[in-house]
Amino acid sequence: MMEEFYKIKVKEIMIPRHDTPFMEENASWAEFLTKLSLRAHAWVVNNTEDMKVVGVVTEHDMLRWIIPHREKKERMFGIPRAEMLHKETLIQDIMTHNPVVCSPEETVADVLRKFSSFNIRRLAVVDENKRLLGEITIQLLVKNLRYKFTNTV
Repeated sequence: MMEEFYKIKVKEIMIPRHDTPFMEENASWAEFLTKLSLRAHAWVVNNTEDMKVVGVVTEHDMLRWIIPHREKKERMFGIPRAEMLHKETLIQDIMTHNPVVCSPEETVADVLRKFSSFNIRRLAVVDENKRLLGEITIQLLVKNLRYKFTNTV
């Protein structure tokens, strides 16, 4: 049964783009906070016409910016500071650039390997031009695995 699960293609179970949270890279910090109040992340696209994935912005990205300076650990490229945030701050200043992605032709086994290797919980599903098609998450895999277990008894 598990071998069958590992072979499922991403395109068969992914969340489609119309249900995937995304925003443009030139969106404001305020827009992100609005999106974050509904979802824990958003894929960042260059624009809504091309829909090329250029980043991801998550709760962790927000925390990196709002935790007081004295509470932060040193980072290789310095410490983001809350004083730097203002209404004009853009998502491209806050996001994680070049996120790990997958293709619709990859399998659940491929996705699980990426989740484990990169210590991540979600992947954007993109076409050969890096255009957003949807996403796949750990939660979605758990739901599919549960379905497999409960329907094979």
